[in-house]
This record gives sequence, structure tokens and C-alpha cells, in this order.
Amino acid sequence: MSARTVWQTGFALLLSALATLAQAQHQAPEPELKAAILVNMLLFVDWPDQHTQPTAQVTMCYLGIGPVATALLQLDGKLLKGKPLRVVQVQASKIAHCHALYVAPFEADNLSNVVALARTHGVLLMGDSAGYWQRGVMLNLDLDHGRVVFDVDLNAVRQAALSISSKVLRLARQVIE
Repeated sequence: MSARTVWQTGFALLLSALATLAQAQHQAPEPELKAAILVNMLLFVDWPDQHTQPTAQVTMCYLGIGPVATALLQLDGKLLKGKPLRVVQVQASKIAHCHALYVAPFEADNLSNVVALARTHGVLLMGDSAGYWQRGVMLNLDLDHGRVVFDVDLNAVRQAALSISSKVLRLARQVIE
């Protein structure tokens, strides 16, 4: 497959995912919309080759309970890049087996430990809480004039040896570099 074909296929996937998200902005309740955005972001992240996760699935973990975590559970089994999504609840010290980790709003006390572990183990750290973005969460959702937007801490992403598509970064409200 040529580089041009790969690029065109990737761009088509991005447009498809963004069209779905735009439509969802008007139809889905906030927790379901946030969960869909978090999961769809996984399509545009590359993990290091040495990541310890099985390649047969994508593991989305969550820390704490709440509406977004509950909505994530509804997406368990969805196919991402031809692999099933596995959604599991974890304890703060047990995130090494996750590809991505959503940290619920009431888990702020665990955040500093989780940030360090996420960077060490190449885990994409995600949230939707005010102040999380400034505390090391790599991708944080927020509401802006009734729309769900996201901010990316690209420094934290790079420290975890992850990469996020530049096409997604262009859609972010803010990117810390």
C-alpha cells in the first residue's frame, strides 16, 4: 500500500469519525458524547512498539465512577482499528495494562500518582475535569458554549512515548507544546 493510499485512508477515517462526533453533539447526552469522543480519539493515537498490552485488543481503563465511566462501559466490545475495545475499571496502581485511562472527576487525589505511572507505562491519560489538563492529563474534555471541546498536553503525550495525529491536534481548543 502506498504512502498516499495510507494517508487518504487515514484522512477518510478522521473525517468519518469527526462527522459522527459532530452529529452526536446534537443528539447524545453529555456523558455518552464524552465517552464516544474519548474512545474515538484512540483511533488517532500510536503506542510504542514495546507497549505491554496484547495487540488483539485495545484496553480503555477508567479510574473512579461517574456518568462518563458508565457511558464508557456501554462501548465495551466496539471495534477500533479492527480490534475489540475492552473497557475495565482499575485501581490507581494497576494501570500498566491499559492503553488509555479515563480519570473520573472525583479522583483528583490520585492524579499525581496516576500521571507518573501513565508516563512510565505509555498510557494515554484522559479526563473531563477542570484543572486536570494543567496537572498532567494528556487529553482533557471541557464544555465551551454548550459544545464538548478538548485540550491536549502534547508534552505529556511525548513523555509517555505516544503520538497523536496532527489532524486531531488541529481540532484541539488548546495544545501545550
